[in-house]
Amino acid sequence: MATTNKYDRQLRLWGSNGQKLLSESCVILVNATAVGTETVKNLVLPGIGSFHIIDDYESDYGSRLAANEPFSNFFVFDHDGELSRAQVARDHLSELNPEVKGGFTNVPSLLEADFSQLIQDISKEHGHGKLLVIGADLPPVVSMALSEACWNPSFSSSSIPLLIVKSYGLIGSVRVQTSYHPVIESKPDNSKPDLRLAMYPSVFPELHEYAHSVDLNSLDNQGHGHVPYVVILLQALRKWRESSGVNNAENDYYSKLPKTFEEKTAFRIIIKSMSRNWNNEVNFQEADENAYLAYNVEELPPETLELLMTAEDKMITKKSSGAFATVFDVLLVALKRFIDQKGYPPLNGSIPDMASSTESYIHLQEIYKKKADEDKNDMRRLVEQLVSEFGSDFIPVVSDDDLGILCKNIFNIRLLKTRSFIDEYLNRYISNEEKEEILEELVAVTYDPYEVPEHTPLLWYIALRACDHFYDKHGYFPGKDNRELALHSDACELQHQIENVVKMLNLENNDLVKSTLCCTDEDKQMIFAKEMTRYFNAEIHNVSSVVGGVASQEAVKLITSQYVPIDCLYIYNGLASVAGVYRL
Repeated sequence: MATTNKYDRQLRLWGSNGQKLLSESCVILVNATAVGTETVKNLVLPGIGSFHIIDDYESDYGSRLAANEPFSNFFVFDHDGELSRAQVARDHLSELNPEVKGGFTNVPSLLEADFSQLIQDISKEHGHGKLLVIGADLPPVVSMALSEACWNPSFSSSSIPLLIVKSYGLIGSVRVQTSYHPVIESKPDNSKPDLRLAMYPSVFPELHEYAHSVDLNSLDNQGHGHVPYVVILLQALRKWRESSGVNNAENDYYSKLPKTFEEKTAFRIIIKSMSRNWNNEVNFQEADENAYLAYNVEELPPETLELLMTAEDKMITKKSSGAFATVFDVLLVALKRFIDQKGYPPLNGSIPDMASSTESYIHLQEIYKKKADEDKNDMRRLVEQLVSEFGSDFIPVVSDDDLGILCKNIFNIRLLKTRSFIDEYLNRYISNEEKEEILEELVAVTYDPYEVPEHTPLLWYIALRACDHFYDKHGYFPGKDNRELALHSDACELQHQIENVVKMLNLENNDLVKSTLCCTDEDKQMIFAKEMTRYFNAEIHNVSSVVGGVASQEAVKLITSQYVPIDCLYIYNGLASVAGVYRL
């Protein structure tokens, strides 16, 4: 269908609520490199609220202009040499979408910048809305300073989501940092319909009354073939219970559902026996395919249950510490109280497509919507109760949209917490349990290497991290001096750093690592160190484009709280065009 809304396609992906959050957001880019501007480009086009570039006067922009050298960054090309790189990039990015406000700040040196103050100033200028920071191709000391400023911002009670992106020759990485990122609309690929067919009849009487009011025997063949499978399943369930001699007393309802393989098979036989012409009645085929919905009581995932169990205690702790509750905090506590009172979570309210007459489908929709509205109203009363208990100065405003989105995604709630970049880089862990869990996951990855083992992305992450440690020691990345002896010396030093990183990750005895990164075979020795030295932190814009595309997708997830962001590192190996995601 034709539309005048230029954001029409993306609205179909993340909806009007997601677009609203995007349009209110402010993205801060630190260091206007190719991968940084590519990431921001992919956020300007779909309509973020504003962006702001922080760069230093010591970038190579002016020297390249003076020497008439080509730029690897398509957003910084031949221009007036009096303008800074940040301003040039801002101007070119702003041309992509006039509705997006762009700004820039030049600092004497990123190495000495006060990122906490800079981010606070930009945040005040931008006003309300989601704030997200992107650090592009930064030396490790700058990345750590930026990480600290976002992890514990002096002007906010919650962390600021940070993306650290890097394009290093043919290798790229995207690192997500967030200490608290709720995901309500995770949108899993294989979500089950929330039909509550196994719910007590007295809890959902309208559904059971409607289902058993349909007289299948009195319908003509056309009408019989257009009865919704919800009705078929509930009638078949009653027949199964009667044929099994089950007492229909309500206190036995859940315990007397088909459980064994034989009982489930008998239930499906009843469904088929109710059909007049199995091959032609699609609705009965759908009932057979979805038979599990009649006896499976969907439970909340363990991670959601864990969130609910601790929600109220965390809110009380925030209150006593002087912090403020978030909308997510309030929704969790209200949800916990709702389940405690009723014994079930709020109903989604939507039904899937199914073979049905229009009249029957609409009537079924109305039944589910009525029940969902009742549950949503009960959630609203619980939220108001929390405001009364804790005070309106502590509890934020929870809109009807917030409640509606939660109720529609009740089984898909997630909370993402990553380690800070500083902890990862300095190899610090909160506990021995966390350390063992992460290191075990990395070992598990090595058991399933890429078909060419040297192409496994995890190995290139280790090499990339070793380059950062090289920079810490020497103040430059390996490969600065392109003389043969100097290159060999840097490669040898980088190999030493690779072996140090391997030891930090407890992988020195790992078979994959010993046969690749730490190989003693003369033909394969130091191939990773030599390759990374050859790059000398070079920017290749097509690699930056791939990495920037991935980074911008993660940024949209963090801004809209839709879909689940990576946890927590993405590594792109441009040598073989393969990638991996690792939790660190």
